[in-house]
Amino acid sequence: MTKVVMISGIALLIWSALFASTFRYPFHWDDLHSIRPYSAAELVSTFHGVVDPDQVETPGLRPFSPLVFNIQGTLFGENIVLHRIFMILLMWGLLIAVGTLLLELGINLVQIGAVFALFISSRVFASLVLWLSLSHILFAYVFIVLTAYFFVLWMKRERVVFFLLMLVCATVAAFTREESYTLPATLPLIWLIFSGTLKQWRRALTASVVIAVIVSFHYWLWHALIPDALSPKLNSTALRMLFIAIESSWLPGGHKMIGGDKAFGFLWIGFVLLLLVLFFTVSRRHVRWQFAGMFILVGLLCLPALGVARAFGIALPTLAAMTALSIAAAETNRQLQSRPAFVVLVYLAFAIGIGGGIRRSLYVAEALRPDCAVRVTRDAEFLFDLLGKPTTIPAVRRQAGLDRLASFGIGSAEDAEKLREDLKKYPGRFELPAQDRHLLFRPKYDYLSF
Repeated sequence: MTKVVMISGIALLIWSALFASTFRYPFHWDDLHSIRPYSAAELVSTFHGVVDPDQVETPGLRPFSPLVFNIQGTLFGENIVLHRIFMILLMWGLLIAVGTLLLELGINLVQIGAVFALFISSRVFASLVLWLSLSHILFAYVFIVLTAYFFVLWMKRERVVFFLLMLVCATVAAFTREESYTLPATLPLIWLIFSGTLKQWRRALTASVVIAVIVSFHYWLWHALIPDALSPKLNSTALRMLFIAIESSWLPGGHKMIGGDKAFGFLWIGFVLLLLVLFFTVSRRHVRWQFAGMFILVGLLCLPALGVARAFGIALPTLAAMTALSIAAAETNRQLQSRPAFVVLVYLAFAIGIGGGIRRSLYVAEALRPDCAVRVTRDAEFLFDLLGKPTTIPAVRRQAGLDRLASFGIGSAEDAEKLREDLKKYPGRFELPAQDRHLLFRPKYDYLSF
């Protein structure tokens, strides 16, 4: 576990050095009103009402989310660097939890290092870390992974304390984000994948049923207390977005590819296909079943996309996909007895995956630059109260945001609407025609794209 802490910490330091310029990016979009000190009345209201006291966000029963925002807002105030360090520390906690779980499941340190390197360089990692108000998602992910960890410990050692810790973590996760709804299905699958036995199916089923009761209770409360509560959809659009989420989980550079990024993407896809051909040719039967189980796990972890598909919401499926590939690579290498040609191929593919992921991550960072035109329109929604309701933004932060928009020629709600129209009128990467907005640019990829 000490080595997991060190490996993940070193990888995060390298990423932080590469993206050091982003540590001074100002509050963005939802950050403006979400991350702040909350009153006691506001916090209490989120336990029986919508997560957002301003009522401009997607209606949801997530009372632990504003608690996280309150901690951020109270401890760090307007110090943007401290907020970003907090996000890195949250991600470190997630990686430590994932690494510890993988160790318990029998994945070795070399494989875990490969998983971390591919994940940290991926588009979804940058999407999660660079938007401050996604801290609650990282918080939920930590408790989802801890639920799985304590479940595995309980299955192995049969100690009641692990069962109770599992239930506590599942409850916290459920009341933070809906991604926890997949736990009743994913937990027994994880045990089946790595134990290869059905002997303890009653214990696994017990854990699954109890956690299903917890998430069902949360779902019932959510729909009982909140009008227009979000529900999963099974129409063609939702299914298409689910497939995009699953596909993106296997691609460090993401689903969308423009220009030179296609070279990285297609080379990575070619490697994965070649690896799988070799793997299914030489691998042992039980390892094939492990890979097949991990493939199903990726799909299960992507199911929240049936509610709302979000490009930053596939961290856990991506970790599962990279783990599956590490299993396939390790088994193939073992059966081929570390032949030099295969080892070189793996290292080359590893470099391609990391390079493609970092390249796309730089574009994610570009889309959050203060002079990005799309970002400006989104910040204006809150700074000019264009969402139909006034939002609670700390006075210093609001003034700093208004000054920032004014420096780009956006001094009113009308200016913001005109900018939005220009973005639709002039497609592609452009320089806006108005002289007073010549500093704005359109990013190559929208931040919200897969």
